[in-house]
Amino acid sequence: MTPAARDVLHASLDKDWANPSSPYLSSARVRASMEKCRESIASFLRVSFDQVVFTSGATESNNSVFSNVARVSSPSSRVLISPYEHPSVSEAANYWFSGRVDLIPYSVNGSLDIDQLAEYLNTSAKPALVSVMAASNESGVIQPWRQVATLCMNHGIPYHCDSTQLPGKENVEDLNLCTFSVSSAHKFGGPKGVGWLVGDGASSLLLGGAQEKGRRGGTENFPSIVSAFSAWQSNVDRSIDSRKLSLLRDEFEKHMATEFPSIRFIGQNSPRLWNTSLFIMPKFENLRWVGKLDKLGFQVSTGSACSTTKNGGSPIAQAMNLSPVDSLKLLRVSSFHHHTREDWDGLLAAFVQVYCELKMELSDSSVISI
Repeated sequence: MTPAARDVLHASLDKDWANPSSPYLSSARVRASMEKCRESIASFLRVSFDQVVFTSGATESNNSVFSNVARVSSPSSRVLISPYEHPSVSEAANYWFSGRVDLIPYSVNGSLDIDQLAEYLNTSAKPALVSVMAASNESGVIQPWRQVATLCMNHGIPYHCDSTQLPGKENVEDLNLCTFSVSSAHKFGGPKGVGWLVGDGASSLLLGGAQEKGRRGGTENFPSIVSAFSAWQSNVDRSIDSRKLSLLRDEFEKHMATEFPSIRFIGQNSPRLWNTSLFIMPKFENLRWVGKLDKLGFQVSTGSACSTTKNGGSPIAQAMNLSPVDSLKLLRVSSFHHHTREDWDGLLAAFVQVYCELKMELSDSSVISI
């Protein structure tokens, strides 16, 4: 969390505990502050303030979109999604549209094929929804979401964009081109468990309350909402020198390729978020790397954090048909604004050290390691 967001959260927990939906004065003050946050976010995104619904984050928001589209669509309607989607999109799509989910073709660089999408929309029955993420949570590859939004608009098709990875890393001002977009505060320095859905028509997954104009039941988590808004002001509503930040990541990858000549980077030749690097190590299972790097103070992942403990691996691994062996060597590194060249250099040195340790362990063991 940003220091400001943490301070706002603590202060709000002390002073703003009243239920925003209650009738007394302290509640009215909390409600007014919450609406001010909503209006400011809406103004920045250039959407109507009543299109912003506070949720527990992108997973709930994504599910809400698909459940509502299923509710208002015909029983035979289909949806079209990219093969790289976060599980909160792909699993929601397959739950609400079982047997009626089509995948957009993709290219080898980790991006979807926009020409194939255009051909599909021109030649196939109109889908009830198109869903394409703005940027991959695994590879950082930025999808052509603005082009997708324009295509869908021209065909009169609702477009859902899982935009979770954009705020704090890339320009978000064109998200008003999307029918639906989502945010999770912890991705841009806010608290976990809060975010918002932007768009018309989504319905609540939670029954038993009329909060958020009936679009999301449950007492609003105002301390987290106002804290999230503080982080939004600090890390989203400001200019980002993505070129300088990308250079740190790119230099890290260059040195990794020197130290590990057989390393393979995914999406390296595509537009990417400046903070993400996804690669297949030439040797040793990824969890062995993760454990040893963690002891040296570096927390890396094995692809999608939401897929780490699930069978089937990450969406990227499945979409790109990585072999089981390569999938088990997949590692993801991500950073944020405060990380420096020294941090990246330290991570590189840690990789070299861990590799020496793993080779030594292998020489002392009779177990064959991939």
